[in-house]
Amino acid sequence: MDISQAYAIVIGGSFFLILLINSLPLIARLVRYLSPLISKHLIYRYILHRHWLLGPWSRAGVLVQLIYIAGNIFCFSFWVSTISQASLRAGTLSIINLIPLFAGPHLSALADLLGVTLSTFRQIHRSVGVMAVLLAVFHVLVAVALRPSFALHLPQNLFAVIGVSSLCCVLLLSLPLFRRPAYELFLRTHHALAALSAYAIWRHLPSDKLFPRCYLYISAGLFLFMCTVQGGIIIYQNGFFRYSCARAHITHEYGAVRLRIQCQKPLDVKAGQYINLWIPSVSFWSFMQSHPFVVISWAEKPQDHLDLFIEPRRGLTRELLSHAMNRHATNHLVLFSGPHGKSVPVDDCENILMVASGFGIAAQLPYLKQLIHGYNAHEVRARRIHLVWQVRDIDVTIAAQPLLNGALKEDTLDDGWILAISIYCESSDIRNKSFGKRANVYPGKAPVRDILQAEVAGEHIEKKLVDNIDWDTKALVEEGKLESGRLTRRDGRLLVIVSGTEDIRDELRSVVRDHLRDEVSFFELDYQPS
Repeated sequence: MDISQAYAIVIGGSFFLILLINSLPLIARLVRYLSPLISKHLIYRYILHRHWLLGPWSRAGVLVQLIYIAGNIFCFSFWVSTISQASLRAGTLSIINLIPLFAGPHLSALADLLGVTLSTFRQIHRSVGVMAVLLAVFHVLVAVALRPSFALHLPQNLFAVIGVSSLCCVLLLSLPLFRRPAYELFLRTHHALAALSAYAIWRHLPSDKLFPRCYLYISAGLFLFMCTVQGGIIIYQNGFFRYSCARAHITHEYGAVRLRIQCQKPLDVKAGQYINLWIPSVSFWSFMQSHPFVVISWAEKPQDHLDLFIEPRRGLTRELLSHAMNRHATNHLVLFSGPHGKSVPVDDCENILMVASGFGIAAQLPYLKQLIHGYNAHEVRARRIHLVWQVRDIDVTIAAQPLLNGALKEDTLDDGWILAISIYCESSDIRNKSFGKRANVYPGKAPVRDILQAEVAGEHIEKKLVDNIDWDTKALVEEGKLESGRLTRRDGRLLVIVSGTEDIRDELRSVVRDHLRDEVSFFELDYQPS
């Protein structure tokens, strides 16, 4: 490269950089204009609705999957002259696709590293796993079809069959029909089959070639590195070597488990985040189990203790309830990792609609505390918080009543309140219970569509005189954009956050889709009750 070419590159690059910097405001406006359109027609609209085996599939999700599939098909079919070459390339691509599947011992930490939710990373994990299995099956089937004899006494052929069979079993057992009845058994079987498939693939590959064995070494190295890092973080957070270990106190109320963890080091937990908890002394098999639980306590500063509100179902959670009922409640040794998950930004929202069903209230409680504290400290823009809670029976509401009362007591700034609670109960004895003046109780199912449309219209926001609201609005009055004494309605963002059943989430998404231009944002929290 001579001096004139270098000069041309510098001048051209400088011109392009200046043009890009000056175009940033235009690009930002274009993004703000296109974002609601993309969300409405690609993200919020389903091609395949939710079924027991598949779905829901949005247009954006299907488009990303098609691009991923097309990329893999292109990579193993481009510029190959024989089907044998395509088979070898498919086998190599299968091993490459296995690298992110073995990237760490726990999906929560990997989701945090990528900045995505746990549900999103699980979708990525499933898609990459299916692709790796299909490529491996294609590789083996072509090899069997092209060879006159496929002798299984040869180690290379035997371990090829073992590896592919293990991967197919992993895929089959991941179906909801096999996964849901005994999740802990599925998880341990999943890990064992994954380890078996990695060993079988390693034995299948020729030892005299660096590639593609190198991809397996990368997977093993990445897995060991992540295990070391996560193990070190857990040891540091749980106070090993310098403090005594964390302890838990277990109680129960009306069939719900309350668990308080006394941390040995203060932990900064944001609203909506969760921890992975390990309690070895609860049952014989509990030393092999760790479960994610959302943290319901919230504070501005790092917390000395963490509170959990747990629904007893099967396995460990049922054992926790049994332990609490038998009064074995104190000083359980616990280990935990986290906090994991993303916290939804709520500071800049004027109206917040919080929808929960059953024990989904646990995911909403820390946001309630954060919003009311921020409102009292004039740190958030919130003017109305509406909590809609759908329950099957009254027991869970009585169990959570002390937790909600704590939020209600703090919501008294200026002799008023911004929090409204609507409880919808499907049981017949709801009329015999009282929840005070601050909570409205209704029989039947919540009309979430009508509730959301009313919040979009701002019908329930307390309207104030312009002279009595903040200085920014007064400035608009002085500029002549608003008239003094006029009443205001919703003029900011509406945030909808949900921790509810699949039907409630799908119905809310369908309504939000039609109001994206009205500054409506929608978030599904990490914890979603079944």
